[in-house]
Amino acid sequence: MGLKQQPWMWVFVVVLIIIVSLESRWSEGCLEQERFALLQLKPFFNSLHYLNNWVEGDLNSDCCQWDWRVECNDTTGKVISLDLSDTRGWNSEMGEWYLNASLFSPFQQLQWLDLGYNGIAGCVENEGLLPLPLILV
Repeated sequence: MGLKQQPWMWVFVVVLIIIVSLESRWSEGCLEQERFALLQLKPFFNSLHYLNNWVEGDLNSDCCQWDWRVECNDTTGKVISLDLSDTRGWNSEMGEWYLNASLFSPFQQLQWLDLGYNGIAGCVENEGLLPLPLILV
């Protein structure tokens, strides 16, 4: 009694293959460590209150759905693009400041990072930051 005599077994095998392939391609939202890292960035970049929908304390919050400033890979759920431009303000009361670039190290798939118009005077020494394929605008 092989698979030729059991046609329902073929249907079961095909359905199982489809489920497994979809499961590996479907993302349940952003990764918790990247969500936490974004919340760590928020105090540095939210003086104009553009990041107010970056919700703190909500464990079910999907940072990939926060707003257009965060873009995630549809398959992995990892952050691939951050647009933090003009979130602190060029002429902010806080003045120029030096960015700690290691704050971006949790974003392993980050491909685009826009930090323009935030009064950044430079970066402090990168501690533990591996070279990332970033395009800084």
